[in-house]
Amino acid sequence: MLNLRDLKSFVTVIDSGSFSKAAKKLALSQPTVSAHINSLEEKLALQLVVRSTKSSTTTEAGSLLYDHAKRILDLLDEAETDLRAYSAKNDNTLRIAVSTIPALYFLPESLPQLQKVFPDLSYDIIETDSTGAAAAVYEHRADLAIVGTKLEYEGLLFTKIAEESLLLIAPPLEPYLSSVSKVNRHDLQSWPFIRREEGSGTWLESYNFFNSYNINPEALNTVAMVNGTSMALQSVKSGLGYTLLSEQAAKPYIERGDVIDLESNSSDLKRYFWLVTPDNRPSTPALRFFTALVKKRNTGTS
Repeated sequence: MLNLRDLKSFVTVIDSGSFSKAAKKLALSQPTVSAHINSLEEKLALQLVVRSTKSSTTTEAGSLLYDHAKRILDLLDEAETDLRAYSAKNDNTLRIAVSTIPALYFLPESLPQLQKVFPDLSYDIIETDSTGAAAAVYEHRADLAIVGTKLEYEGLLFTKIAEESLLLIAPPLEPYLSSVSKVNRHDLQSWPFIRREEGSGTWLESYNFFNSYNINPEALNTVAMVNGTSMALQSVKSGLGYTLLSEQAAKPYIERGDVIDLESNSSDLKRYFWLVTPDNRPSTPALRFFTALVKKRNTGTS
């Protein structure tokens, strides 16, 4: 029996023209998408896709299946939209996915105002990294997200809501103290580096900074990979190595002398925060109010 997972991968491959583009849209690996297509072809004992280095197109049998699969998926989307609209009328929970810095600096200011307007509303807060937060909206586990980097997800809107600087921070020890405002390529490559987890917005945004020094971020002298801002700060404070971190999070530690700002003053140490919302799902009054509130608070627009 054919399954919806394989049909969705098949339609996305044909619509996008390639397995790699389909994998990106579906947030899957390319081998996984290939496995889905192979499964379809094995079940039907038919070749469905003509594979080439330039594009992927249907065979005659694939074209026939595509028309049916497209209608099936469209009906499924229609059913889901109707059911979610029904659910939204009776749901008093707003599900918000946030990465670390938005969890600390955006929600505490915004939720009290939302509570005044919607006193019966409750919240389901998912704190994760930027990739995980966007994925939660994409997978319908959250109504919106606030993240520290822009990602590519079909069906999601990324609205820029704030800007901040990333800081290059280190322990208040040598050789770091002698290198304040004089950091060079050799230093960045040789010093022990504390890296954030793969899905972290800080880590994803750091690529531009290291590339500006002609350094492959994957080739740094990484001594630890840590999950979360607090762990990164404590690791630097303890003398383990240097890292890149949110200015908002690092500033209190710098003021206390726990860590130092290496003052690289690079234009590549700027990043943005993004409000992530679905562009094809029914909204609720609370979701619309919160979205407008966050946009206005951080950009001055509604």
